[in-house]
Amino acid sequence: MIEIFVKRPATTIIFIAIFMVMGLVSIGNLIIEPTPKVELPIITVQTVYAGASPEEIESQILKKIEDEISEVSQIKKIKSDARDSFGIVVIEFEIEADANIKSIEVKDKVEAILNEFPDGADRPIIAKFDPLIRPIATLALSSSKHDLTETYEYADKKLKSRLSSINGVASVDIFGGQEREISIELDNNLLIQNYLSIEDVITAISRKNLNIPGGSIKRENSNISVRFVGEFANVEEIRNLEVVSREGQVFKLREFGSVTDSFKDVETMARFNGKDVVGLSILKLSDGDAIKIVNTVKNSLDEVRSELPEGMKLELVVDTTKITLNDTKGTIQSIFIGIGLTIAILLTFLGDWRGALIASIVIPTSIISTLFIMDMSSFSINVMTLLAFGTCLGTLIANALIIIENVYKHLKMGKSSENAAIDGTKEVLLAVMASSGTNLVVFTPLAFMGGVVGKFMLQFGMTVVYATIFSILASVTLTPMLCALLLKDPDTLKGPFPKLSHLVDRLLGWVTKQYKWFFDKFMSWPITSIIILMGIFFTIVYPAARVGNEFLPKSDRDEFTAYILMPDGTPVEKTAEVSEQVAKVIREYPEVVSTLADIGYDGEERSRITVNMTPAASRKRSFKDVMDDILPKVSNIPEAEITLSGGNRNSGNEGDITINITGRNFDEMIIASKKMQEIMKNSGYFSSIESSYRIPKMEIQFMSEPQKVIRQNLSSSRLGGTIRALVNGNDDAVYKEDGEEYDINVTLAPEFKRNISDFDKFLIHGKDGLIPISTLGDVKVVEATSPLKRRDKERIIQVKAYVVKGVVGAIMGDLAGKFNKADLPEGTKFMFAGQAESQKESQQEMGKAFMLAVILTYMLLVAILNSFVFPISIGSAILTSFLGSFLMMFYTDQTINIGSMMAIVMVVGLAVNNAILMIEFTQQKLDEGFEIKEALWLGAKEKLKPILMTSIAIIAGTMPQLFMIDKIKSAMGAVLVGGMLGSIFFTYTLVPTIHLVIYRVKKWITGLGKQKQEQIESAPQPLN
Repeated sequence: MIEIFVKRPATTIIFIAIFMVMGLVSIGNLIIEPTPKVELPIITVQTVYAGASPEEIESQILKKIEDEISEVSQIKKIKSDARDSFGIVVIEFEIEADANIKSIEVKDKVEAILNEFPDGADRPIIAKFDPLIRPIATLALSSSKHDLTETYEYADKKLKSRLSSINGVASVDIFGGQEREISIELDNNLLIQNYLSIEDVITAISRKNLNIPGGSIKRENSNISVRFVGEFANVEEIRNLEVVSREGQVFKLREFGSVTDSFKDVETMARFNGKDVVGLSILKLSDGDAIKIVNTVKNSLDEVRSELPEGMKLELVVDTTKITLNDTKGTIQSIFIGIGLTIAILLTFLGDWRGALIASIVIPTSIISTLFIMDMSSFSINVMTLLAFGTCLGTLIANALIIIENVYKHLKMGKSSENAAIDGTKEVLLAVMASSGTNLVVFTPLAFMGGVVGKFMLQFGMTVVYATIFSILASVTLTPMLCALLLKDPDTLKGPFPKLSHLVDRLLGWVTKQYKWFFDKFMSWPITSIIILMGIFFTIVYPAARVGNEFLPKSDRDEFTAYILMPDGTPVEKTAEVSEQVAKVIREYPEVVSTLADIGYDGEERSRITVNMTPAASRKRSFKDVMDDILPKVSNIPEAEITLSGGNRNSGNEGDITINITGRNFDEMIIASKKMQEIMKNSGYFSSIESSYRIPKMEIQFMSEPQKVIRQNLSSSRLGGTIRALVNGNDDAVYKEDGEEYDINVTLAPEFKRNISDFDKFLIHGKDGLIPISTLGDVKVVEATSPLKRRDKERIIQVKAYVVKGVVGAIMGDLAGKFNKADLPEGTKFMFAGQAESQKESQQEMGKAFMLAVILTYMLLVAILNSFVFPISIGSAILTSFLGSFLMMFYTDQTINIGSMMAIVMVVGLAVNNAILMIEFTQQKLDEGFEIKEALWLGAKEKLKPILMTSIAIIAGTMPQLFMIDKIKSAMGAVLVGGMLGSIFFTYTLVPTIHLVIYRVKKWITGLGKQKQEQIESAPQPLN
């Protein structure tokens, strides 16, 4: 086959060009996104129960749902949250489950118990949930000539629909501003004076505000429609609405209440660089292209701005795709730098620009061709596929270099370029197939790992497999063909590069001469040498014990987030005031470009400030240094719990360490959580600690007396609805204008509902006339229940902490020891959740993949070497190379994380390549009749140059990753560079020594078998 491709260059070029063209076409089809698209089977059940406390939500809603849905199969965990008037159950299924089917099963289970829910509870909403969905961009709309109500109106009615129409946009969420509302505020004194209640006003509005079709009148030539028109035409009509008292008196609404075209109570606010704005967050569809969507938004901004009312200003304030693009550009840049360094190394070792040219053609060819299969597999350009290209670069380099170097060797024998290309490729083809085959058997298991991490690894593993396959294809087609066309006898080369190559050859000759002394000692004292070398290997204990571990390391992503938590019950205005204090401090730093505050994003007491920074390359300080400098300046703000978080790939407010506390008694759980928080505060590891248990706020409770309620011909639902209208308002009616609907909210004026004493003047029509609601029960001030959390049908208290120093894995170990020694209440337990669970799952799956990779590599080597024992000597290079990996991680301050764990599995495939080259050549010499020591020496001597050349090229190709800002990539680079250095050392020390011992043991066992057979054959046969 090789002869065909070498002798028919046009055929070869077209054959490879087909894949190249398809790959280039596929570039336009591949979506660029931060992570692979993974559909997590998570279903949520949300229920609104107006006026219910968290305890009532828990007992009357959540527990019933949990008990019922627990019968559904493949459930991994159930999490629940109970808050005032609202409860949610989050069901996470095993990753293999089908989210659509599970959604139907959950729906059926919940509908079966609807009759068991309280009468006032809304019908549960069941939906699929994707925790990976985040806004891809945020716009800020402000105005110097319009108030926030008008600004919100324009954002909601104009901009939202404009942005939602962009292909790939799932939704546009608006936060901040003031939503228009027709506000009716009643004077309670005048209501009492005129013998009216709020119910009379609500009833009058609902009776008047109607349009009713009356049918049609048939005429000879046409039909005329009849319609009753009663809806309010303008706000003035509402002011003049007639309200009839129970005594028959008629009043105008304006006589006892004010009607204003106003806005709803503000629950969320948005501020960009300290200025009030209306924020618009853009979320994409699961299969939407974030880069294209944001580019479309950017390209349409000028047109949109030209249509804005005078005084309005629209800005793109958050663009998450910048991070994705920077990551992509950085990885591509590192790949090109790696290819450039490889070419430089090739020039250094071979001294011929033609060989370098071949490598610079073959390597990109394999990468571009891989894009075609990626497109066919519905993959995308994301962090995992980019890491895959960075990883397989070593294999692509090694395959090309091994063949090119061997072709040069045959050219030196005086062969023609064509024959040298054919013979040189054939001679090392087995070694190339073996080294590439190890990649296939190592990375295929990665692609089929279980768990959530397995879904992310699929694109990583298969991309490496695809690239390796094209590398093998290039090794038997394009590389030998180009060698035949371009290469010539090295002795005829002229210029500076041949001189440099001769200098390298002389240096390698000197290294070989020095190494011969060590080699002879290894061969003379094999057992002693193995013991000494294994002793060197076991020094791995020192760096391995000091390398920290974490799931996802933090990297500088040119942004961070400040989270602010105020006491329960804090109004949004107070939260906004504190939020601006923090933002003002942050904006004083020159590294900060802008701040965007989303106040009230998850309750009025919460705020988050997104901080955009200048690019890391132009900054002297990292995001972490800036955060560490800011935190002491804002941590003393009264009542505020402030957390600074950054460097995560997901922008959620998930703590670095999450602890779930369970127990038999909730009061004991509170005590345990406080003791554990105290231990954590005293440890010095954390910048902030947040507990799900909050000091309860105060609330006014009305406890009705059933007999009094019945005596007045009233009901609990009517009482509750009236109290709600008096305090919070009733917005059942709507006002229509220009095709839009706006709520009409009826309530008491603020001055009539400030104190508990005002409750005595809350009136309702009963059997005895207009009576105070307070006479129907007791009114008291009590502590409200704080929001409740549950996990797997148990109530929990969750503590989240944010690390300021140390590594997560070591910190969890230290905390676990301190917690176990602490005097916690009997029956309380704790467990590390969140990232700790993900890390545990990923380590288990990585461990399985590692073991499977080792087993499959051994099986492959057995097939190649036709021996069950000789692969052991090659395999010794795998384990021992990890010494270099851990030393490099230790000295470059890396951790064991998802990136370094992937790289450790990669080292299995790369470390064996050097040993394969040496041992495979040794076996050839043994087959030719050489003695074992001589064969080993020839393998070590003849393969020194290709081994060093490929190893250094792989190190050079990986080296750019070591210096990348992204900690996952730099951790991978450290493991790979260290692993290759370790592989070089142990391949030339331990591998030949172990091979010698194995060969002698095998020969001795074979000799014993032959001797026994001879004895049997020479024994006298019994006479019949």
